[in-house]
Amino acid sequence: MPAGSVNLTCVAVGSPMPLVKWMSGEVELTLEDEQSLGRNILQLTNIQQSANYTCVAISTLGMIETTAQVFVKALPKKPTFLKVTETTATSVTLTWESGNTEPVSYYLVQYRSKSPDNGFQEINGVASTRYSISGLSPFSEYEFRVLASNSIGRGPPSSIVEIRTGEQAPSSPPLYIRARLLSSTTILVEWEPPEESNGQLQGYRIYYSSEPNDPLSSWQTHNINDSKFTSITGLMPNITYSLRMLGFTSMGDGPLSDVLQIKTQQGGKCPPQCASVKHIYNI
Repeated sequence: MPAGSVNLTCVAVGSPMPLVKWMSGEVELTLEDEQSLGRNILQLTNIQQSANYTCVAISTLGMIETTAQVFVKALPKKPTFLKVTETTATSVTLTWESGNTEPVSYYLVQYRSKSPDNGFQEINGVASTRYSISGLSPFSEYEFRVLASNSIGRGPPSSIVEIRTGEQAPSSPPLYIRARLLSSTTILVEWEPPEESNGQLQGYRIYYSSEPNDPLSSWQTHNINDSKFTSITGLMPNITYSLRMLGFTSMGDGPLSDVLQIKTQQGGKCPPQCASVKHIYNI
């Protein structure tokens, strides 16, 4: 690694015993009073670049030499031009450039959902400069970065790329659905958004029927924009209605809720107390 140290030992034998010294190109590295017979050690410190060093052995019989190569290997540089090339609701595909002139052993892809409390998850041993990550959450913000690794270790991370995954239909129904009477023919329905909306909710759809055993396709429907309550009018007095509802995004409908039942009042105006009494039955 840069700024490292190494000792080069050269041994030469003969009769008479040769004088041994070290050179770098034409420059003598061994001072005259440091030259020794048969053996010489070159101490290199704070090495910054690769170089060749020549050991020279001299006696009255002649001169011989041999060359030692010192290679400086550094941690890889950070990858460059990281970008997201493909996005779905649950996956992204990343591409990048090595940023290194020397080969790297492999890359490490790190990602996390965009939150200060979340640490990076890591995928090790990526062999190419393209990788797809699956199993992500729909309509969620993520951060990605890439590192290169060689025989010395792992280098610094690339710049972070942020992306939001694509939308998907909700994977859970609306929460805490409740209904109450406003009159003998009108009910008020209230709810909370789905726990897993998987996108920007476009609205809700309520199915209702006085014949719960009929196919859902024959139930009446009531569509609502992105709200948390609505009223359904035109109901028949003294009838038990079954209700189910779902939320939807631009990618489609989510799952239906459980059945909620409520019975309308007999004909006439709803008495004052019915507005505060919830007639809710879950089955």
